[in-house]
Amino acid sequence: MRFPRPVSGVALHALCCALPLIAAASGLAQGLVDPRSGTTLPYAQSAAVDDATALFTNPAGLANITGLELQSGFQLRPPGAGGLPPGLSNFDAGGAFSGFLGTGSAGVGLTLPDGRAPVLRTSLGYGAALDDGFFVGAALHGLTPLDGSAGGMTFDLGTQIRPARFLALGLVAENLGAKTVGAFGPGLRAGISLRPLEELLTIGVDARVVPSAATDAGVALQTASFTPGINARLRLGGVVVGGGASIDNLIGGSSTLPVAVTVGGLLQFDLEHLGMTFLGGATGVGGDNVGADFGLRSRFSSATWPSFLPDTDRWLEFRLTGDGIPVRDDDNLWKTLFDDPPNATWVLAALDNAVDDPSVTGIVLRFEGLSLGFGKAADLRAAITRLRAAGKKVGVYMVSGDDVDAWIASAADRVWLAPTGGLGVDGVRAQMVYVGEALHRIGISAEAVSAGRYKSAPRTFTHSEPSAEELEVEGDLLDGAYNALVKGLADGRSLEESDVRDIIDLGGLSAQEALEKGLVDALAYDDELPALISELAERPGERVFVERRFLERELRTQRWDNPPRIAIIPISGTIQMGSSAGGLFGGDGAGSDDVVEAIRAAAAAPDVVAIVLRIDSPGGDALASDLMWRAAMVAREKKPVIASMGDVAASGGYYVAAAANEILAQENTITGSIGVFGLMFNGERLADDLGINAVEVSRGARPGPNLLRGTTEAERERLQESVDATYERFLDAIITGRGSDRLTKDALREIAEGRVWTGAQAKERALVDAQGGLLDALRVARERAGLAPDAKVALALFSGDDELPGLSELGGVVSVALGLPRPQAMQMAARLLFGDPELASLVVQSEGRPLTLGPSVQVR
Repeated sequence: MRFPRPVSGVALHALCCALPLIAAASGLAQGLVDPRSGTTLPYAQSAAVDDATALFTNPAGLANITGLELQSGFQLRPPGAGGLPPGLSNFDAGGAFSGFLGTGSAGVGLTLPDGRAPVLRTSLGYGAALDDGFFVGAALHGLTPLDGSAGGMTFDLGTQIRPARFLALGLVAENLGAKTVGAFGPGLRAGISLRPLEELLTIGVDARVVPSAATDAGVALQTASFTPGINARLRLGGVVVGGGASIDNLIGGSSTLPVAVTVGGLLQFDLEHLGMTFLGGATGVGGDNVGADFGLRSRFSSATWPSFLPDTDRWLEFRLTGDGIPVRDDDNLWKTLFDDPPNATWVLAALDNAVDDPSVTGIVLRFEGLSLGFGKAADLRAAITRLRAAGKKVGVYMVSGDDVDAWIASAADRVWLAPTGGLGVDGVRAQMVYVGEALHRIGISAEAVSAGRYKSAPRTFTHSEPSAEELEVEGDLLDGAYNALVKGLADGRSLEESDVRDIIDLGGLSAQEALEKGLVDALAYDDELPALISELAERPGERVFVERRFLERELRTQRWDNPPRIAIIPISGTIQMGSSAGGLFGGDGAGSDDVVEAIRAAAAAPDVVAIVLRIDSPGGDALASDLMWRAAMVAREKKPVIASMGDVAASGGYYVAAAANEILAQENTITGSIGVFGLMFNGERLADDLGINAVEVSRGARPGPNLLRGTTEAERERLQESVDATYERFLDAIITGRGSDRLTKDALREIAEGRVWTGAQAKERALVDAQGGLLDALRVARERAGLAPDAKVALALFSGDDELPGLSELGGVVSVALGLPRPQAMQMAARLLFGDPELASLVVQSEGRPLTLGPSVQVR
């Protein structure tokens, strides 16, 4: 899937003056003459200008610059042109730098006007986007004659409006503040540009209207002159051909000069970051004073332009950590604090782009502390498989790795491992933790009511051993993961499955053993990688250049409108009411406020054509799940909603997914767990032991349990009714979302009951529609949105702000007993009682409330 990489737009603005880049010539092109320099500029369409020359043409166009751009140029007159002496006519240099507040620009120039004293020109400009397709800008210009005569300051105000992909409008108030009238006085410039062939051909018509001087009354606005111009350019990759003309003295003004035409042309050659433009033209055509000039302009840009020398034989490197995000080793503090954080989705999309990119020959993946379940790992492994099927070479380097790392890497052409590392290929396991007895020993008892005989999550707190149902579920999950591991290693490394099982039974391999058993191809330190890459590229002894900042390339925007976007909304971690957990810099919870807000924003955005819910959650609060489900149901009335499941989308996670038009999961995604439970803790005995006396005063028959009093039978019955009602609501929500044509409620009851399924089992039972990962879900979203397979599409991440999670009453008891601040007490209690801070999240949210949480399963 091709998409323009989202540019964060969070860098502080700085106005930058550009130094001359080439000591050559610059100057004349087609279009209207710049009144300050007396020359025309290469892209002199007020509606379409989008490079650094916008400083002189329409400062609103500066808003379209990405990153840093520098330009310089000269204009020359041949001997005798127009009766003027030969030599330098005009020189200019300028630059622009973009950030999240807009684009700042600065420029300097030198003009030799018609035999008069040279004039130094200085300019400062600013452009900003007020909305999609709506840009404004301002520029300040100073003119200083070098003969000591008085100069002056003027300013321009401009706007650009681009309502459609084929149409742009521009309007500029020029030379405001000028003390003269006529060509160098205040005026108005308007333009319209069209793109009948999308980005290939741009045609612009501009006109300038300026007041003229009266002959006998000093300065007056008796008449106005009208100067039209037309401009066209054709872009063929990195080559641009352009031409244009303007008509002088056509209408109005006090001039008695005959009508004359200025014509010009350009030939431009672009590399990714450098460009050169050759210019030539004639002035005064049809008049009394015909002249000619030619010039040269140069450009440097940090953004990437189409190149006339296409890339070939490119090798890309991705350093991946965590859940597949790129390693961020940029020492730029500003980017670290304010740029969008690296995202695993962009890595997958970039790998998918490389499949169809003829310039890419190979990919090098470096695993640096990956931590993936089999669901997310399947996305990355599938990307490697697609690359190899397209004829690309793929190499994977690891310092060390585990089962999942080895499983992903086995899809590559080559696997390299550090000599002192190892591969922890020792199988998969699920660890079920039970703290019922531990709680009892310290004077706390837990009680649960559930709907669904497989709903086993609360047994962590109520029992000390697994049930038969738990063992059945865990067995199925482990079988699925183990079989995928064995088959993947066997297929990828050309081994027999029986041999792979024997390798797993060894309980992990040293680096040398991994080499001998055929799980890796070579042992090497990272400084030896270049030689291995050369060997993989079949260019032994030759250094292969590897691009290491591919994801950071800023692509220059060519379109006049935004491409259609597919919104990706992450729903990760425990589902809870309110805001997502984890503080300012991330978290492990999905808050209903943030997720609902994100879904509604994506549904309302006019350029978002489809929504993908990326779910990696074991569930959580039933009400929060229902609110998210409702938001997704409403959103799908406007545009397609697709659910993509990661490692786990169980219980509340599946509740939300059921609202999607279509659900995709990997074969070993943990899904299902359609059930509900309520969990209560009773610390009355612990309070007695600590000398805490609680006296309860209440009104009403069922005031509800609390941590210092057990549950009464009446309260227990009422809670069971609440859990049962929530369970029925859960079932109804699934049927409403999935549709009775795919799943009936009777059939759903048989496969619900809190039962957890693998993705493959879930597909057989119509709980999911297809096997696949995030990229597959994006393709489905494209199809349902009616986009052509080759249509450009952008991916946009929609998410809400995070907040710190709340604390449970258990933290209050420990706080009183030990004299600690409540947050510290909560952390200590979680670690002492449960050994796992994640379980504290369950305690926080489970006191008497119906939850839809899946089992606590960790598979590696």
